Amino acid sequence: MNKRQLLSGAAARCLLCLFAAFAFVLWPAFFPGGTALAAEAPRRVFDEAGLFDESETGDLESAIAEFRETWPSSDLAILTVEDAGGKTAAEYADDFYDSQQIGSGSQSSGALLSIDMDNREIWLSTLGETARVLTDSRVERVLDAAYGPVSDGNYAKGALAALRKIEAYMEAGVPAGQYNSEGEAKSYPAKKHSLEWYEIAFALAAASAVAGAVCIATANRYKMREESRQSLNYRQAYRGSSEFHFSKNKASLTGRTVARHAMGTGMAGRGGSHRTGSRTTVHRSSSGRMHGGGGRKF
Repeated sequence: MNKRQLLSGAAARCLLCLFAAFAFVLWPAFFPGGTALAAEAPRRVFDEAGLFDESETGDLESAIAEFRETWPSSDLAILTVEDAGGKTAAEYADDFYDSQQIGSGSQSSGALLSIDMDNREIWLSTLGETARVLTDSRVERVLDAAYGPVSDGNYAKGALAALRKIEAYMEAGVPAGQYNSEGEAKSYPAKKHSLEWYEIAFALAAASAVAGAVCIATANRYKMREESRQSLNYRQAYRGSSEFHFSKNKASLTGRTVARHAMGTGMAGRGGSHRTGSRTTVHRSSSGRMHGGGGRKF
């Protein structure tokens, strides 16, 4: 083999290497769904308590991926907690949010739904623009959606129901009159969906007593015994004093003034005013960030 052939073979190998390098770099850009080389979506389901099976985890990850694609300025994650390490549900969720760098944009905007098996509490931690969307009243509705299934042990269904509720509020956007108010992390009381037997019995007894008292009072009133005697006395007294007396009276309004004052409809008080609108209560986490959200025991 002469020198010219060796150089030609080396050049061919160089061109082949360059082609392979370009293919490695450009293939994901042109065929993002057809290769494992494409960038993978970040993990957003953190099942520390082992509440989800593989299929449920995949479904939740897919739903979150769609959410992130629809609202790229917001992030969403789901966490299950087995051992909170002595922290409250709010403290654990907020710290996990911050340490795992959940969130999108400069404000790290997003929401983390935590199912805390240690504190037996569902907690929703929010931050940034997403906290403005998920006001206090909306957070309570998200917890409503998750509470029933989670209480019944269907954790994946509860998480997905909360996710769908969050999606609906993201679609609606920030409500009119929204404002942030600093306060403590709030846990909403659990809502009962049924009555106990003693509650039903007490309600029936109370209703029967009130209805019976009204019926007895009405029946006695229509007997008109006492009223008949009083009516006779009234007629006799009226006839005995049925006289007319006239007198003259002149009222002079000269020199008098009338002051008029407009009455406001607001709730203003001394040193401040009552603010109306959609409130987002925020609290400071251990990292110094102002998180919104709320929770509910189950």
